[in-house]
Amino acid sequence: MKLFSALRFLTILPLPGSSEETLEDIARSSPYYPVVGIFIGILLSLIALIPLWSPYASAVLILALWVIITGGLHLDGAADLADGWAGGRTRENRLRVMSDSRIGAFGVIALVVLLLVKLMMIAELLISEMVFLLPLVPMTARLMAVAAIRLFPPARSGGMGSVFKSSCRTSHLFSAALFTLLLAWLIAGLPGLLLVILTGLIILTGCLRVSRKLGGLTGDVYGAVIEYSEVITLVLIIPLWEVI
Repeated sequence: MKLFSALRFLTILPLPGSSEETLEDIARSSPYYPVVGIFIGILLSLIALIPLWSPYASAVLILALWVIITGGLHLDGAADLADGWAGGRTRENRLRVMSDSRIGAFGVIALVVLLLVKLMMIAELLISEMVFLLPLVPMTARLMAVAAIRLFPPARSGGMGSVFKSSCRTSHLFSAALFTLLLAWLIAGLPGLLLVILTGLIILTGCLRVSRKLGGLTGDVYGAVIEYSEVITLVLIIPLWEVI
């Protein structure tokens, strides 16, 4: 089942069937990535319903669960992209740095900034009693990953990006976008729709720059897209809700 493939890939949930699964199967499950995102968001929001901690303590617990349930997979991609972006002067050097399993100084800085911004923005949602908007964040971010896979070429032939690109169809992106926009409208109305659109414009502009520097996108970039999309949506969500 494609939904289970998406859940196994994007979370650490111990679902059966992974032994028979190929990378192509995982890529073909991309229409369900936003579904996994809304599931993660609802699970995170449930912590806010437990009235045992202050908003800041709850924010720490939500962020910790966020990292745990995704296995830190996307954070690793964000760190690798930061190292490659800053640590190489040529396309080949950047790709080599990104493929290194060790995290450099720029990767550490990126992780610290990402986690701090996430923590404070989650706390703001809790303080403002707007945690019901939190599911929009992981859902929108995973739509952005599908868009990055479909709309940009892979940086390496035979790599993860190449497999995902060849297996992800335009219909997959359309289905994921339709689901995300519909849920965004049901949860938050016009601010929800604008959140998805603005995040998409920012992320796709960033993907275009990365693609030009790397000659395409890699699996690490897909993970980074999710992390940076989550940060952007968390930063934008309250202003859009308050203004519109």
